[in-house]
Amino acid sequence: MSVFRRRPDADLPGLDVGAANRLRSVVEESLTAMGIDADVSGDHATTAIGDIPLVPIAEELGGHHRDDWELVVDELVTRMVRSLFDGATRLTDATLAAHVVVKVVGNQERAGRSFDYARPFVSNVTGQTVPGLVVALAWFDGDVELLNDAALAEVKDLDAAYRLGTERLASALVGELSFSRDGDVLVVAGSSWLVSSWPLAKGVGRPIANEFGDSVVVGIEAPDHVVVAPPGCEGQIDQALAASRIADPFPWHVM
Repeated sequence: MSVFRRRPDADLPGLDVGAANRLRSVVEESLTAMGIDADVSGDHATTAIGDIPLVPIAEELGGHHRDDWELVVDELVTRMVRSLFDGATRLTDATLAAHVVVKVVGNQERAGRSFDYARPFVSNVTGQTVPGLVVALAWFDGDVELLNDAALAEVKDLDAAYRLGTERLASALVGELSFSRDGDVLVVAGSSWLVSSWPLAKGVGRPIANEFGDSVVVGIEAPDHVVVAPPGCEGQIDQALAASRIADPFPWHVM
């Protein structure tokens, strides 16, 4: 009895021919969306700003479900393009320092990617970890790009990156938050995916403290939508959050 085996691609041997061609197509689409013309063939993409290797992209895809390929490829290509513009081949401490922010990340945002380096999100009232949340690093240049383990493989001093990222978060959120009262709760919203990270930014929560005082309860609906209320109003927050919420209500002291 013969067993059908898919033929490995000659240039990307970790993938079969069909998967490799799909990867090339997704890379080309990602570059086109950035306004970059490219000739994608073999094991690289040729562009006016330099060549983008496909082998590391193919290797990264090995740990992801095919439904997530477009998201993963887009992130990797975006990072490689930025590296070409910055004159660097990898995301290093120096390259990261100019753009890093910290970001509160829920399980839904991980999309199968690995964030082993990420740190627990801990309530500054109880000292306990908030279930489903971690504090990760992101690249911020107006847009927000989450950085997974692979992106930070060459970064040596994560402590320094977290310090810089915490300092930059406050300035990144300037003018990005809107506050609207809805009964007993205050809705914090905006167009940035950093909105849900406001608890980590010193001074950003002053409008909340002016409304309820420094001690509050926070529920995260989505990266750009947070609900806040005074202690004792956990039920009202729970009702205001959809079932698909990122995090149930947790106590927080506004910094």
